[in-house]
Amino acid sequence: MSRMSRFAERLAAQMVAAVPATASFAKAALDAGPGLLTEGVSLTVQLERLFYEPFQAALEQGLILSKGPFVIVVDGLDECEDKQGVVDLIDYTLDFFERHPSILLRFFIASRLEEHIRSHPNNDGVVLGALNSHSAGKVIEMSLEPPFQRAAFDRVIQSYVRAHGKQPRKPDMNKLIQLIKGSFVLASTIFKFTVQPATEEDPSTPMDRLPLALTMNGLNGLYAQTLARSPHLPHFCIISTLALLKYPLPIVRIARLIGIEASEVAQVLLNLRAIFHVPRSSRIPNC
Repeated sequence: MSRMSRFAERLAAQMVAAVPATASFAKAALDAGPGLLTEGVSLTVQLERLFYEPFQAALEQGLILSKGPFVIVVDGLDECEDKQGVVDLIDYTLDFFERHPSILLRFFIASRLEEHIRSHPNNDGVVLGALNSHSAGKVIEMSLEPPFQRAAFDRVIQSYVRAHGKQPRKPDMNKLIQLIKGSFVLASTIFKFTVQPATEEDPSTPMDRLPLALTMNGLNGLYAQTLARSPHLPHFCIISTLALLKYPLPIVRIARLIGIEASEVAQVLLNLRAIFHVPRSSRIPNC
């Protein structure tokens, strides 16, 4: 997120999805202040009206039953270009917890300590932890094992496993962990690249692609290899349109925007599943 302008809105939407009891209070806030989501309203006001007050109201009325606090995870705060917005978020959050120290909420913020972030969390309620000394290798391995096990239901992989044993083999998994270097994005992309369905132009199997993935130079190599599967498709150029979309759109609306059939959009995207997430709802999120 390059700006903080929609942070409160997204946070409120996720709260409503995770804690449905807050939905009526968030809706009431929007009904009472229809201009809350405009750019002229400060982030602190949006947070108070759309997030904190609905949560508190549901809590006070006994609509939230929980044995422990809810944890809000904010990742990559240092990557936000809106430094003042980040400072406002931190300052307001600290102030809120000083006023409500026992509320069932916790924030977990993953971020490099840039100067505008480092200088603000001076508070007894803040615990700073350095992750530089911790290896994510074991966590990456644990996160990769279930997807690979599910992929083993593929008949081609099953045939290979019966003849050669577990796939990926332990040495290949170790190489994967070294290549990934703690990046969950890279881990996910390598997995999707490895198990993506064969095509007429690229009939390779997952067993063929895994050694190839191990020789690639990070995400750039994987993206280039994945994109090389699709230039022959009639409407491959739609990816330039997707790159310019500000918000995700359903496949049908993308097709209308470009003036082609939805099936033709789907054909391109399904060929690029290592890069684009194509959910069953047919909404196309960021790559």
